[in-house]
This record gives sequence, C-alpha cells and structure tokens, in this order.
Amino acid sequence: ILLFEIKAVVSTQSTGQLPVTKVLYEEFDVELFNGDNGSSGKLCVLERVEPAFIEWTPYEAYDYSAHMSFDEWGVIAHDKEARSRLESSDCTMPLQIRISLIDRIDQEIGSGGRPCIVITTDSTKLPVLYFPKLDSVYRFIQCLKRYLCFMRHQNTLIVDHSKAGLRNVMRELDLGGAAPSDKLAKKIVYDIQDVYDVTLSGLSKVTNFLRGSMSTRPPIRNETAQRQQQAERETTSAPEHLTHRPAESDFELYDLRKPLVRTEPVERDWCFTRALWETHFDEEGRVCREKELQDRIFSGGIDPELRKEVWPFLLNVYPWNSTLEERAAIMQRKRSEYQILETQWKSVSPEQLRRFSLYRDREALVEKDVLRTDRALPFYEGEDNPNVRELYDMLMTYSQYNFDLGYVQGMSDLLSVLHMLFKDKLMAFWTFVGYMDMVESHFTLDQQKIQGKLSELSSLIYYCDSELFNHLEKEDSSNFFFCFRWLLINFKREFKNADIMELWEVLWTCPYNTDYALFIATAILLQERTPIIEQKMSFCEILRYINSLSNRLDLNTVLGNAEALFHNVRSQGDIPFNIRTNILHLTESPMSSLGATPVRSPPERPAPAVIEPTSAASEPPLPPQDPASIMAENVKYSS
Repeated sequence: ILLFEIKAVVSTQSTGQLPVTKVLYEEFDVELFNGDNGSSGKLCVLERVEPAFIEWTPYEAYDYSAHMSFDEWGVIAHDKEARSRLESSDCTMPLQIRISLIDRIDQEIGSGGRPCIVITTDSTKLPVLYFPKLDSVYRFIQCLKRYLCFMRHQNTLIVDHSKAGLRNVMRELDLGGAAPSDKLAKKIVYDIQDVYDVTLSGLSKVTNFLRGSMSTRPPIRNETAQRQQQAERETTSAPEHLTHRPAESDFELYDLRKPLVRTEPVERDWCFTRALWETHFDEEGRVCREKELQDRIFSGGIDPELRKEVWPFLLNVYPWNSTLEERAAIMQRKRSEYQILETQWKSVSPEQLRRFSLYRDREALVEKDVLRTDRALPFYEGEDNPNVRELYDMLMTYSQYNFDLGYVQGMSDLLSVLHMLFKDKLMAFWTFVGYMDMVESHFTLDQQKIQGKLSELSSLIYYCDSELFNHLEKEDSSNFFFCFRWLLINFKREFKNADIMELWEVLWTCPYNTDYALFIATAILLQERTPIIEQKMSFCEILRYINSLSNRLDLNTVLGNAEALFHNVRSQGDIPFNIRTNILHLTESPMSSLGATPVRSPPERPAPAVIEPTSAASEPPLPPQDPASIMAENVKYSS
C-alpha cells in the first residue's frame, strides 16, 4: 500500500540526528511556485540507506522548529490537514518528496520560456518547480531513473511501479563496478510477470494460484487431498472471480511439499590431461570421439596448460572434424576479417562521429566498463596497461561485428577471462564471438531469456525446498532478482578466475538436455539456505548476502551438489509439468525417460581413473591432485 508522503523538513533537535545522506543531484536557483506564491531555492536528490528523496530548500531563512516538531524520519502526515497545509504553503518551507511515491511527472515550458515540471504523488499535484535551464531538468530526470521506471506519453512521464524492483536490484548488484547506466537499465527492465493472480485464504491449507511460466509449486498428486480441497472450495464463500476456474494452462493448483531428501555430492574426476587429449586425434588432426571427450571435461574440467588448445573447439572457432590444414586456413581468414572489422570503427572521422550518436554512446559505455573490469588482477592492473587497451579494442570490434546487439554491460566480464587465458587478441576475440553466440539472448533488449531463467529458478527452488521459497516469497524475493548477475554472466563474479574457467567448461560440455546453470544456482541457494531463513533476511539483506558470497564459494562443492541435485530431481516421480518440460525437457513420463536417456551416473562411479593412452611413449597417468594445488597452479598459469 502506497501512502501519500510529503513532509516539511524541520531542524534537527538535540534529541535526534538525521541519518547521513549522499547528494546525487544538486541544482541552485530552482523556483517553487504554489499558485501565485513563489520562492527560489536549492533542489537536491538525496539518498540514505532507505529511502531516497527529493528535497527543495528555500534561500530565505526560516525557523521551522517553531512550527513543527521533529519526528521519526520518513513518518509523513497524509491526512487532509497535511494536504491543506501544502496547498496553502507560501513556498518558504522546505519540501521533501519520497521518490518511491512519485506517480507521474509532467514536463512543461512555463512563463519566460523556462522549463518546469509538476510532480504528482498519490493523485496530488505538488507545487510547480521552475528550472534555470533545460539541461537541469534532463539531469534531474536521469537521476530519478536510478529508482523509477518511466513510460513516456507525450510530455508526461508515468511511473511503472511494477518494474522498479529490478532496477534497484541492478544498482545493488553493481554489475559494472558502479551503478549501471540508464541504457543498461532500459535493456534489462521489462515486463516482469506478476506471479500472483489470486490468493485464497481460510482453507485448511494455504493454496496459491500462480500464472503461466511462473508456476513454481508442484501439483498435488494425492487424489484424496484433491477431492477434500475441492469440497472445501465449494463450501467456502468466496467472490466469484476467486472461484472461477481458468484453463489448465493458465495455472496449476499447488500445495506445500516436503523438501527433497539431500543426496551426497557427486565427486569430481581428475582434470582432462594432455595425455588424454592426444589420444583423440587421427592422422590428419581431426578430433575423434567428441562426445566421450566432452563428457570427460564435464566430469573433471581441463588441465590449465591445455585450455588454450581445447577452448577454440568448445567455443566453435574450429569444427571438431577439421584437419590441421583446415584450422590454419580458418585462422588466416579470421585474422583478415578481424583486421577489416577493427579498421572500420577506427576509421570513423570526427565529422562522422559528430553525427553518429549511437556510436558515441557505445564507445562511452565500452570505455567506462573497460576501465573497471578486473583491474585488481595482475593482467589488467596499473595505469597505461596495454591489455586494457586491447580489451577496449576487442569490445569495440565486436560492436562492429554484431551491430544489432552492440555492447551491453556484462560482456566485458566474459571477454576478460578469454583475454587473460589466450593473451592473444585474435583468438580471444573469436572465442568471445563463439561464447556470445551461446549467450547472446542474455543481453537482448526484451530480456525474455533471463526472465524465463528466473522463472524456472523459482520453480526449482520451490520444488526442492518449499521452506526456503516461502521465506523468499514472504520477503518479496521470490522473483529471484538477486540471482540476475549469476545468470547474466554465468557466475563470473562469484568465483575466482581459475575456478570460473572450470565452471564454464562444465556449462559448455553438459551432457544433459537442460540449462545446467539453473541447477548450479539452485545448489548455491540450498547451500546458503540456513542463514537466509534463520536470520529472517529481508529482500535487501538477501541481496547483500548473496553479493558477499563473491569469491568465497568452493567450486568443487557447488558442482558436486549441482550434479547430485540434477540426478535427484530427475529421479522423482512427481516432477511438475513446468519443470519436466521447460527445465529437464522430458517428453515422456519421468520414470520411463530415465531408462531411455543416457545420463552420467551419480556417486556410484568408481574411483577416478585416467584412460590409458594408445601410444607406448605417451605420458603415464597423473596422480590425483587436491583442489588447493590445482587452484594454485591455475592462478599461476592465468597470471
């Protein structure tokens, strides 16, 4: 429930101190007019922990404490008397407006050609604000877009409160090292389907109706319970629109379920070694037994020293069946193509640039992101680092290569890992092109792919742990916006650089017909469920806690839990329709499909063993390495 909240600022008494604020916008000589009364003052946008607000302060001195007493911050009168005081104001008292309560902003040209705006909150128009220049209005609106989503109708900006949540999440996630630009916000903030259509209460069990793809709770399978609840619904006096039964495709009836019984994590195998790699080539250099090779990479990752040779195949730079000669010809063509693309954007003249606003915007966004991407790592640290310039050049070249998509924040995170691995601009660029072909839908304007993933993650969490889901739902967190960064850039910010390479290898070689990132995300959340529930974390606390996990997660634990979870979910006999079809992509009944589709066995697998090379002169099998030594070796290699 939104309350009308407008308050005259009062001087702080000795008994209270106002919280520390951050000034996000400041403009002098802004005139406030209420009817015929007007006064000049300073307009600011201020931010505390919560909430953010607009403040206008007149230049004239005024003893506010004589008229009003200080009460709790944010407790604002909303009765008729308060409104009448506002309407009769002589514009000599400061004014505060909580940003979250703004409904619309009308932009006009007032007397003398000065730009002005009228802010409406709770259906009440506030006094008119006259700005000294048009640019002041533009910067003011841009500042408000940090918190609000606007829909423009002629000269009116209407606030869409249903979309504000994701924007605030993205600011908190700090995707680019600072608050994301409004351009990114436009790309990621789109219709988020409201998961609640109807809630029925007064029944023996809580029953929720969830709509469409956001249906997360598994259907009740017990026929007796279904008949009992049907009888209760028929005898319960509910409004007609609540008892209406829409089509089965619209929603399903769900009940609380016990969490899945946890299974032991699947142990990771040894990494894929050069000895094994060399057994997969024929006389002409073609890779043989591609499926076997990818399964082996999925189960243990790749030896860090071998990644530069294997990744071009995994990222579609080279076809698996290409010969050595064909691969050399491919790289020659790609070298020429890269040079052409780079020359195109570097040849833009100042006159062209002056008339090419889209290019200027992309260039500014790339430059801003490059300067804050992985700068703490040795490869990019320091001033005038040539690797930073190479990263900029590759991102600008990709913007030329894929002009429809261009550049979106988050891409620099993906490319930086490839750049640090290959230390070669040409191979880093073309493997990045292959990676973007896989995840381009993450960065598109409509954001349907990410929305769908968040919906499916919600389904998995409820099915696996309804207690955790119910807590998130209670705290308005069941939209899972706090996982947005995970899914957008495939957990790049959540793991150390050496670990993220292995995690990506798992995603690229997953043998299961599923979006395996969802099971990794679910495994992390189930692993962290205890503090979230026991500490009764709110939405903001959950968001900060999830961000605090960055670089503190153990990769082997997460991957072992994720695979165990996948096999556990897939083996259940009551898998909900949306999980079975949209996540597991099973077309048959759950039990029959288990025998029809080959899967990698869970923990019954024997102790890891290395396949013996066919050549007698090949390297002997390597002894097992503990995770710490592997990580140290990877870090040394990546440096």
